[in-house]
Amino acid sequence: MEAKCLKVSLMTLLLQRSSKDYFIPKKFFQVKLGGASEAEVLALGHSISKTEVGYSVDPELFIVPVSTFARTYKDIKANGSEFSKGFTALSAAHAGLMPNPLREKSGGRMVLMVPLISTCPMPQCHAMLEKEFCVRFVSSSPHAAPLELIRGVKESIEKAASDGIIAWDCKLHCEVMLIPYKLFLAGDNPMQAEECSHGGLKCNYFCRTCKVGRTTAEKKLDKGYCDIFKPGELQTPTGTLAEVKQQLELAKQSGGTEKVKNAVSKSGIRDAASAAIMDHLLNLGKCLRKREAGTPAIPEVEVRAELECEFEASFAGRSVDDIVNPLLGMAGVDIHQDMPTEILHMILLGVTRLESINKDGLNSPTLGVDYIVQFKGSLIGKHFKSLAQVMPYLIYDLVPRTVLEGWTAIGELVVLLWHMQIDNVEEYLANLSRTIEDFLSISAQCAPNILFTKAKFHFLLHLPMFIWHFGPAILFSTERFESFNHIFRLTAIYSNHQAPSRDTCQVFSEQDTVKHIVSGGFWLDLKTRAPRKAGNSIHTYMHDHPEQRHLISIPTIVQREVAAFGTGASHLPSQQDEGSLTKYRVIPPVEWSMTQSAAVQLIPPRNNAQDLFYKGKTFTTVDRDTACIDGHVILQIDEANLTELSIGKITEILIHADGRAASHILITCLDFLPELHPELHVPRIKLSEPEQKVVVTPNNILCNVNIQHDCAVAMCSGLQRPSTPTS
Repeated sequence: MEAKCLKVSLMTLLLQRSSKDYFIPKKFFQVKLGGASEAEVLALGHSISKTEVGYSVDPELFIVPVSTFARTYKDIKANGSEFSKGFTALSAAHAGLMPNPLREKSGGRMVLMVPLISTCPMPQCHAMLEKEFCVRFVSSSPHAAPLELIRGVKESIEKAASDGIIAWDCKLHCEVMLIPYKLFLAGDNPMQAEECSHGGLKCNYFCRTCKVGRTTAEKKLDKGYCDIFKPGELQTPTGTLAEVKQQLELAKQSGGTEKVKNAVSKSGIRDAASAAIMDHLLNLGKCLRKREAGTPAIPEVEVRAELECEFEASFAGRSVDDIVNPLLGMAGVDIHQDMPTEILHMILLGVTRLESINKDGLNSPTLGVDYIVQFKGSLIGKHFKSLAQVMPYLIYDLVPRTVLEGWTAIGELVVLLWHMQIDNVEEYLANLSRTIEDFLSISAQCAPNILFTKAKFHFLLHLPMFIWHFGPAILFSTERFESFNHIFRLTAIYSNHQAPSRDTCQVFSEQDTVKHIVSGGFWLDLKTRAPRKAGNSIHTYMHDHPEQRHLISIPTIVQREVAAFGTGASHLPSQQDEGSLTKYRVIPPVEWSMTQSAAVQLIPPRNNAQDLFYKGKTFTTVDRDTACIDGHVILQIDEANLTELSIGKITEILIHADGRAASHILITCLDFLPELHPELHVPRIKLSEPEQKVVVTPNNILCNVNIQHDCAVAMCSGLQRPSTPTS
């Protein structure tokens, strides 16, 4: 929502646009249009026609810019003749939504919806803080179960959503009301299963999102096996809650233990929140029905009556809904659809589980062959993410063709999932779905049993749906939470060990306060009732100490540092002095005519043949990669056509003697072959014929790119391979 002329537009309210048309917004969102640097606020809603009998609402939804809103509902209603007839009979439902109750609750302030992503990692069962600035620690307890913690979080969110939170917007310089809502819950598979009241991956119905599954014998039949390759009927919170209540009733019956076990097996539903009560009923029922020698058995009617009394007593005045999974009844949350598949544990640690490889352009320090071989049983997500992309180049001549195709599909899947931005959602999801289907088909050829013994393969099918709902899969990865586990443990280690959880909460609370203050945040002065923030000395200190900014995850690149770390940044070439191990001297510059670039660009820069240039070894690209001699890069040769990209090899880096940044880059051009690689199914490139070179500036170089030599076609041995890459 956007403030304009100190007026605030709320959802469901009639308003008028600058074109004199009427409109009712239903949802506000931001989007970057036409490559704009700033996102524009748009509104999704209904177009309104003014008729003789009142306003008529078009049921079709339209998108319009918020900047076109001219008059609010209050302005329209103030004009009695304009709003005298109200809405038509067919559109009367919209009249009941006006005025929006949030207007009175917010006191006329702008109302912003704040999405929340929560996680509760296993096995510690603590909500984690992460190194990114926007993540906050919530709660911790060594005794409370995860769903008990979540119940408290749920109650806090619902209270905040009901009452609203008044905050100061430092960008708009005014008070706003924040309404939080649960976007989705992230976590690993055991934690997500518990939050969904699901029995886990070993159940016959192993999927927490849909109802796919049967017994092992049925899965081995043609129909059961084919069902694994497609999503089934979606699970619903209503259905899950009904099944949990049914299991509680079964626990009171004779033979309840076996009946509950069969119910869990047939449905895949098992509620951890009510498990203690269910176990108590089962144990009590066994004791009451157990007959001592020489004594008559207690009638079943009396046993059921006793169990009912015990069942009611366990509620302590609460209802059944208050003792089961709190997420099943949370407003605005569909726990089965708002629990996206987590790609760290599902792809890297689930599905995926070398010195000769070319690591240039991978931006990955995790491919050390010594470490991987020595700690092969303790690799983590970042290792698998790197290995998944280069594995086909390592094993092409060691494994069967189907296994190689499987690794190729995994590499393509990893590349597709670790996207930060999706430009064309329909095209992206079509490619992702096709890649997932290919991978499952190849997996079925390699190891048919793995598809019904490893549920994670089926979970892949739900990824397109979750990405459509929530955006790129990297957003609901728990890597950013689990990467902070070490810091979390340190807060407990460096305490007095009397109450580690309390100490941890206190430490993170204090850290959040410090982060808010030093980052320029405002707080309410209780005496003056006005917003305040830290003075200039605090801001100057943070500006001058990048190591402090790094500790609280504030970006370290600021204006004064761009010259040192921006595009083209380089170092003068140097060599070691003879007879000295510590002294180095700068290699003298040369004239333009003495460079390789002179053979390509005959006219010297600035038409001055006397200009001198240093021959550099590295420079910084547009994407802040460090490119070096003989490295491969993606570049824009034609500045008039920014969408046309090329791949080239860096041959020479020149630094003008008057500056300290690279000024000219000599590139050897590479051409794409018309067909993909016959075995690896990846694009292939070769040197241009005849050889073509071009001189560009660092601003034309976008980033590094990883190029692997085509050992399969070149028939390289394990001891030697050519230095010229071909794929």
